Amino acid sequence: MSKTHEQEVVLAKTKVAELKHTYMESLKEFIGRDKKDKNRCNELFLDLQKNGNSYFNYIEEFVGNSDLLGAHENGRWVIGFAEDCLAALDSLISHIMLLRAFTREENPTLLEAIEPVDTAYANMQRMVVQYLTKAQSGEIEKKLKSKSLPIYGFENPNLPIMNRKVQTILSFGFGIVFVITILVVAIFIPTPTDFQYTIFRIVLSLAAGGVVAAFPGFIEVSFGKWLRAGGALAVFALVYFAAPAAIENQSTILPKTGLNELSSIVGTKGPGSIFH
Repeated sequence: MSKTHEQEVVLAKTKVAELKHTYMESLKEFIGRDKKDKNRCNELFLDLQKNGNSYFNYIEEFVGNSDLLGAHENGRWVIGFAEDCLAALDSLISHIMLLRAFTREENPTLLEAIEPVDTAYANMQRMVVQYLTKAQSGEIEKKLKSKSLPIYGFENPNLPIMNRKVQTILSFGFGIVFVITILVVAIFIPTPTDFQYTIFRIVLSLAAGGVVAAFPGFIEVSFGKWLRAGGALAVFALVYFAAPAAIENQSTILPKTGLNELSSIVGTKGPGSIFH
């Protein structure tokens, strides 16, 4: 069973708390270091950098991989996570400034290597823009900009690619359009040729798969050993090979394998079965 966004956030917040605790411990050790012991200083610095990256990067990757952006416009749980992103961005400023100060003092040639890339932490910034107030997002953007840190997410608040919600809407929309088109065609061509019938069945199968893609749940279809499909592809295969209308033209349209197994397609555990 797939996790909901709310469940993902609960688990993520627990992980974030653990990573933050580890980071804060390394920060305390670094601040309280004996500056005369250069080897120990370098060791604590590397631990601080590593634990900081783990903490900040985990939040960034979680936002990018979980489809939180645009998930629920009014969910308190997602607003709470956006506030966590705001706090993380604020801490990030202090973290980078500390890294810069130590590197500038000990090894200035590595200053460029510790700087985040231009698009770093863009997903956290988008979360802040989308779910928090303009005053909150504007203030943290100014802080980042004043420290010469990336603000790509603030300048480009919209994702450069389609998210899952948009993909589902488009898939469902195309499916409905194709279904309506087939209905209209059926009125004007009541007795299609074998070739036309095959084309209509392919288009109808594509339309059915597109429509089903908008609904939750999972379906799996298998036809013997030669076909096994899941999700929208399963519906495409089911409509294409087991369409009721195809039975009338089984001698010229359906493959023999599909016909032999069609009778056992429902309620069996062998070939030709459907698993929900």
